Amino acid sequence: MSAVLITTLSGCGEGANDHKGEAKTPSASSAQEGRNYKEVVDEFKKKGFTNVKTEKVEDLITGWITEDGEVEEVAVGGDVEYEPDTWMPEDTEIVITYHTFKEEETEKATEKPEKTETEDESSNQTDKDAEEKKEPEVLTVDNSPDLKQVLSVSFESDPLIATFANEYEGRTIEFDAHTAYVNKHDNYDTRFDYLILVGDDTQDEPPGPNFQLRDVNYYDLNLEGDNIPDSFGSGLNIRITAVVGQYEEASNLFLINPVSIKMR
Repeated sequence: MSAVLITTLSGCGEGANDHKGEAKTPSASSAQEGRNYKEVVDEFKKKGFTNVKTEKVEDLITGWITEDGEVEEVAVGGDVEYEPDTWMPEDTEIVITYHTFKEEETEKATEKPEKTETEDESSNQTDKDAEEKKEPEVLTVDNSPDLKQVLSVSFESDPLIATFANEYEGRTIEFDAHTAYVNKHDNYDTRFDYLILVGDDTQDEPPGPNFQLRDVNYYDLNLEGDNIPDSFGSGLNIRITAVVGQYEEASNLFLINPVSIKMR
């Protein structure tokens, strides 16, 4: 009887620790392309991989076609064509390559040439005058009559929208809004298109354009504040800061690129 019991217990333990010290690969490299690299890093770490690294490809200029932080490829142990759901040593090197802006160009753009004492004195008043006349970096309804006007239009196809988009493309705007609708972008599970409308989420017909955040994921939204939701859906009142994109007259959609979003 004792011999049978020992045999049974030994049999039950076989295979229990087959994958100790191992981790299972998530989706293949081709499925990771286009995602934000932070998402991919988190996914591999949650799977149990302990040697996850990132590499930059500093090739972005504007960030409209390819977004900052967008994954180029993922290599598992040097293999960019690795199979998903495969058990591998947990310390296998994972290298996530992503697109971003060149740091040197950013630093050079912010550097100011040194001035001689004479040049500095002669330009002080000019600099002060220019500072007073310079438009604010972020446009709001309080400092930009044009933004206030376009946020107040009654029709989604008002000509003022196209005029504003053409004049202020690339500028940063900030206003109170709400998320009206959210849909998956194409066949992606983690990338979405958001319809953003002016003001609070009420039953009244809101004024202003049909703003759209297109092909963005959770990390692209740059959510801020103490009450950040786990998922970003419709019906949320927000304060959005975004870069002005193009206005598509065929769809009446005014594209904007998120800089940051605060919950209200």
